[in-house]
Amino acid sequence: MNKRKIALIFIIVSILFIGTLCTIYGYRLVHYYKLEHPKVDKNTNPLLKDTLTSSNNIVVANDGLYEENKSYYYKGNVQNNYVRYSGIIWRVVRINDDGSITLTSDLPITSLIYGYETNSFEESYVYKWLNEDFYGRLQNIDSYIVDTNYCADAIENAEEVNCKENKTSKITLLSVYEYLKASGSKSYLNNEKVYWTVSPNGEDKVWYMTQKGLVSNEDVTSGSNHSYGVRPVITIKGDLEITKGDGTIDNPYMFETNNSNILNEQSIGNYLTYSNQTWRIIDIREEGVKVALEGYITSEDEEMKKVYSNSSNLFDIKSKNNIGYYLNNDYYNSLENVEYLVKYPWNIFYYANMNEYNNKAEIEKIVEAKVGLLNVGDLFVGDYSLYMLMTPTNEDDDTILTVKEDGRLYADMITEEFRIRPVVVLKGDLKIASGEGTNTNPFVLSE
Repeated sequence: MNKRKIALIFIIVSILFIGTLCTIYGYRLVHYYKLEHPKVDKNTNPLLKDTLTSSNNIVVANDGLYEENKSYYYKGNVQNNYVRYSGIIWRVVRINDDGSITLTSDLPITSLIYGYETNSFEESYVYKWLNEDFYGRLQNIDSYIVDTNYCADAIENAEEVNCKENKTSKITLLSVYEYLKASGSKSYLNNEKVYWTVSPNGEDKVWYMTQKGLVSNEDVTSGSNHSYGVRPVITIKGDLEITKGDGTIDNPYMFETNNSNILNEQSIGNYLTYSNQTWRIIDIREEGVKVALEGYITSEDEEMKKVYSNSSNLFDIKSKNNIGYYLNNDYYNSLENVEYLVKYPWNIFYYANMNEYNNKAEIEKIVEAKVGLLNVGDLFVGDYSLYMLMTPTNEDDDTILTVKEDGRLYADMITEEFRIRPVVVLKGDLKIASGEGTNTNPFVLSE
């Protein structure tokens, strides 16, 4: 074999050898690169639990998210644990060891008397309201919500609090244990509102948070007429994807999707514009969508004040000296697009000890009207203050319930002047022309 053929064979073998090496190592390079840099599906959003528990969010001192026994909890005055769900702003309390996430509403969503002759959460009016009235108004509960574990210990001393007894409920309240674990009055859980906890003590009382964020049960027995804020606690699934938000108050985390533009297919808590004013959805019924004014009736840019009545604490649209007459005549005639409104059967009931403070007490009367007021048990009662409700107290008293600055309900004389926060019911089949349903970008309606 001559030298030329040998050289040609050597070149061919060398090329094949080099090609083989390039193929092998090229494959290995691509293979291991893919392992280290997996392909990200652009259509997949990050999971809420993964975002919350990312290493850059966890702290070992000061305010922030703490890790403890495979779970996490927020402590101090944190500002990055906001979630918007079902039209309500929530705060993340903890991420549980199974990945589920426990939330509490940022503000109380109503105000109620806790119970009557009991300090048991499961036997209280608050429990019934949460589980029978409120829970079913939340969106897609089967897809989003799981049961919540809570501390059920009876606490004798607020300075010696442990969590030894745990119970489960689909919806509950904050416990004193959780509140103190988050740093109490120095934490994000102190919102300067008075609200109930789920924690009883041994003296037929229930612990609550004062306006200054202190834990107290002073002079509050289960049968008294103290009506404090209700701040629900729920637990959502851990595999929910973030659709929007960064966890701040102006841009809270969101995981819901809703492509409908029909009003009665939206959520409670959403905001909308009607008659050049902003309203908030408080209920969605077969009759229509009930909304409460954000703020009060004004006249020449001044907040209007009126007496409830000169003679009766029952809402009446026929008596000219009753707030019901004013709302369904003068105020109604000032509204635009009144064809959007429907007549609604407003329930009037006494909320006093003769009915054991039951907001499901026997109905005194039903008033068919286009404009009403908020009742005990309605959502977002405490969002505003120093205004009148529709709910009378006793049959023999000339008193009506009003809302104090800290969200509590208080009985005042019907002849006292108070601000007015009207409620109307819109047709459920109205269309949403634009808006996101937030307070800064409310829905705009059209027929």
